[in-house]
Amino acid sequence: MKIILNGKQEEVLALQAKGHVVVLGTAGSGKTTIALYRAIHLSKIPNSGKILLVTFNNALVKYMQHLCDQISNKLVVENYHKFARGYLNSRGKMPRNCILNDKDEKYFLIEKAVNELRDKFPEESTFKRPKQFFVDEIVFIQRFGYLNYEDYQSSERIGRSGANIKRENRKWVYQVYERYLKLREEQGKKYDWDDIAFYVYNELKNDKSDRRYNHIIIDEGQDFSPMMIRSLAEAVNKNGSLTFFGDVSQQIYGSRLSWRDSGIDVNKIWRFDINYRNPVTVAKFAKSVTENKYWSHDKDMVDMQMQIAEGPKPSLLCFSSINAERQWIVKQAVEIGKLSSVAIICRNRAEIDTLLGIFRANRYNPIEINKNTPGYADEKKVYLTTYHAAKGLEFENVIIPYLSAEKFPDPELINNSISPENVYSDELKLLYVAATRSKFGLYMTYSGNLSPLFPEDTSVYDFVNEEEVN
Repeated sequence: MKIILNGKQEEVLALQAKGHVVVLGTAGSGKTTIALYRAIHLSKIPNSGKILLVTFNNALVKYMQHLCDQISNKLVVENYHKFARGYLNSRGKMPRNCILNDKDEKYFLIEKAVNELRDKFPEESTFKRPKQFFVDEIVFIQRFGYLNYEDYQSSERIGRSGANIKRENRKWVYQVYERYLKLREEQGKKYDWDDIAFYVYNELKNDKSDRRYNHIIIDEGQDFSPMMIRSLAEAVNKNGSLTFFGDVSQQIYGSRLSWRDSGIDVNKIWRFDINYRNPVTVAKFAKSVTENKYWSHDKDMVDMQMQIAEGPKPSLLCFSSINAERQWIVKQAVEIGKLSSVAIICRNRAEIDTLLGIFRANRYNPIEINKNTPGYADEKKVYLTTYHAAKGLEFENVIIPYLSAEKFPDPELINNSISPENVYSDELKLLYVAATRSKFGLYMTYSGNLSPLFPEDTSVYDFVNEEEVN
């Protein structure tokens, strides 16, 4: 076992092994470690049955498996969608190629549904709204699992501040949703990734057989939809437990929904506020990110208590061109990688591919973190990853590139958004997540103009011009 609990983390052993438990923690408080320790502890209880430790992405699954030399055969570690597919398959509800995998195809079918209804009702102003409005609203319906129009019509606008619509006009949105389902079915697709949890939950409600799991632990729970959490609660044996670990400050999948909307029933919330990962210098920078006017504050946000004193102040480096920025990133990463681990955290695969080309031109092969990556973070190597795949991971050093006004916030997201403010909030959380992966050094770069979302407090980082590093 490579897990060591510190201080208040040991209280995890006192958590009840029955019912619902909620643990909220700040970045660096060891939530993933505690979640894994909780799972292993429960697996050692006599007659505990099978335990499921479930998280949102495959990269974190690999990381959690890496934390242990050997995981009990009673413990299953997987992401939510693997759990969902497995359960539906066991019930004969997962025919071949029945999931609409392509997000662009989903958008296309929703747009087609809107166009059909607009042609049918040309005077209805609701259909003049942008496509993204209908996409967001349908995802909202799916993640809450509304069974019918009446439930949707009477719902409160939880997490939907950017898409207000009069109750009497919601019928038109619901008609688009129903038409989308029919169009999807015509293509032989029973599910998409946003509503598969709805079908899992309803199948479980009708399933009277014994549950496979006595205990389920949810890690990075802030990224789970209400329907995902309800389905997991329904998948536990009646005398078992559901443990939820989350941090709203790292809610980076755009849902803006709370575990409180999921039917979890608790009398006490456990809070872990000590940051064991980041030095004070990095923690102060992360805190300054949360002070931006666009940061979405939440009553479940846990204020960070700083624990580690040592560490250099984060650096912000300005370059004359994006090419100069990339060349420095590659050179710096190779040098750091000789002595410690360093992760370059990018927005998407296209940015990773560009940097990979430069690395290989310099005869260096970094490791790209994905679902097939074995253990990482404790080796002296260079890693490339996205904001989302970096969730729950940690590295000795972190490089965050492309923080220019032209790239951060993402202009495509702004152009397609109903509410730019919501995009700004989501972008800030990406920066927060990336920065808090660092156990020692933090380097941030941009070319051209600095992003307006970057912290205004210049005391929390050192500014460095290109000339000073060449």
